[in-house]
Amino acid sequence: MKTYYSIALSLFVIFSSAQTISFENNEGFISGNIHGQGLWISTPTGGIPENITHQTISVDNATHGNNSLKIVREATFGVQPEPIIGGFYNVPTPLDFTNFSVSFDINMSQINGATFGFQGVNSLEEKYVVRVDFDKAGKIEVLNSVSGILGLIDTSGVWSPNTWHRIKVVGTATDIRYYLNDVLVYTGAATSTFNIDQLRFVHNNGLGTAYIDNIMVNSETVMSVKETGVNKKKVILYPNPVVDFIHVNSSNKIKNVRAYDLVGKKIDVTLKDGKVDVRNLAAGEYLLNIETEIGDFTEKFIKK
Repeated sequence: MKTYYSIALSLFVIFSSAQTISFENNEGFISGNIHGQGLWISTPTGGIPENITHQTISVDNATHGNNSLKIVREATFGVQPEPIIGGFYNVPTPLDFTNFSVSFDINMSQINGATFGFQGVNSLEEKYVVRVDFDKAGKIEVLNSVSGILGLIDTSGVWSPNTWHRIKVVGTATDIRYYLNDVLVYTGAATSTFNIDQLRFVHNNGLGTAYIDNIMVNSETVMSVKETGVNKKKVILYPNPVVDFIHVNSSNKIKNVRAYDLVGKKIDVTLKDGKVDVRNLAAGEYLLNIETEIGDFTEKFIKK
């Protein structure tokens, strides 16, 4: 399979800068091959068929609604030297590499299988701007230049099989920041200075399956990631420290909550009547991510 892609981008429809993709029917998606649905394509083959055929929208597993993108091994091809098999999203308005955010949920089926990845690229130049690899040993790596040499660098993040993880990449005028479950795991630089016109969710055609859901583009600005004083006032947790139930107070509608320990492991919690039950948590520090109608906010709390 060729690793060079000649991609003809369709005419862009002008959208607002913030986008959310959950692959739901009300967004115009249907179960089956992702290729040709909206602004999505699957990996070009350089032959016949022109694009791979088994990367699909599936109802098997999801975090936001009923559907997700399912990327799997293509039996026609062998294991690839780089993650290139999957679904590619042609961004309607290219992202400025100095001012963007992309986040998504990902769930991978097994250790010692495929290497999965996310790539923000300029497809016309075929250049990476950002790249995250989830290697087969459970490490999370990013492409970065160290002492002038471009290579994959270990972050402080690790991934576990059959577990949903939230990945966020934020580009600023000074750096690129990588988050696992809203915990900063690496700060580096853009690998090229092109704008991003394509987001790729891929694997190297090894064993295993990954599901991708709840993709958010430019919905989580650097201001909210930094959790400025203004943003903190929009969500209040109390009591803190907490023994049993922590109240979540927000002037905006709360859509979902997620809890994580300080190494990024997701912990199952639910919000009911404005309260989160934390009685089963061990004593220690945790992060609570609150998804509201105007954006995501993260607050630290202490369980006694």
